[in-house]
Amino acid sequence: YAQFPFPITVERVLESPPVADPIRLFDTTAPADGAAALVLCPLETAKKLCDTPVVIEASVLATDGVNPYERDDVLTLTSTRVAAERAYRTAGISPRDVDVVEVHNTSSIMGVLALEDLGFVEKGQGWRFVAEGQIALNADLPTNTLGGLKARGHPWGATGVYQLVELTWQLRGEAGGNQVDGAEIGLAQSVGGLGATTVVHILRRWH
Repeated sequence: YAQFPFPITVERVLESPPVADPIRLFDTTAPADGAAALVLCPLETAKKLCDTPVVIEASVLATDGVNPYERDDVLTLTSTRVAAERAYRTAGISPRDVDVVEVHNTSSIMGVLALEDLGFVEKGQGWRFVAEGQIALNADLPTNTLGGLKARGHPWGATGVYQLVELTWQLRGEAGGNQVDGAEIGLAQSVGGLGATTVVHILRRWH
C-alpha cells in the first residue's frame, strides 16, 4: 500500500524541501485517494457473519481549541490525552494492555506526540521509544503495522475508518506478513484540525 515506490531514508528526508522548520517534505504525509468501510452490527449478528468478530470496547471523542498556538503547550495533544484516558476507563484497560496501535501520523512529530499523549511513553521520551525500535512489528508496541499515514498516504475522510480496518485485520489474524502475533486489543487515534478533535477507538478480538 506504499504511497511512494521508493524507500524514504533519513538522508532523503533531510534533503527534501522544507515545509516549516524543522519539518521537511518527507516528514509529512502525502494526500491520497482511498476508501474504507466497516460493517457495524450487534455481536450476535456478527457471530453469524464471521468466525472472528471484533468488538468496539470504546469510542471516545474529545476536543481542544482550534488554534494550536493558543494552547498551553503546542507539543501536547490535549484532545488525544483526554480521549485516551476516557477510552481506557470505558474499556476497563490500561495502555499496557494494548497489543497494536494505529496513530494519526500526519508528520514524524505527530506520531511521536501521539504515543506520548496516548499514555504509552512518558512525555518527551517518544522519540527515544521510536529510535529504539519499540514500535516495530512484534516489538514492545507494534504501531502503524501497515505503514500508517506516512507510508500509505492520507485519504482524509477515509483515514480514520482505514485505521479501524487495519486493526480489524490484525485482531482477526488477517494482516499477512505484517501480522502481530497474538494481537487481542487494538487502539486507533484519529485527529482532526491540528488536534482540535481526537477520536480514540479501542477494539478487542471476540472469543
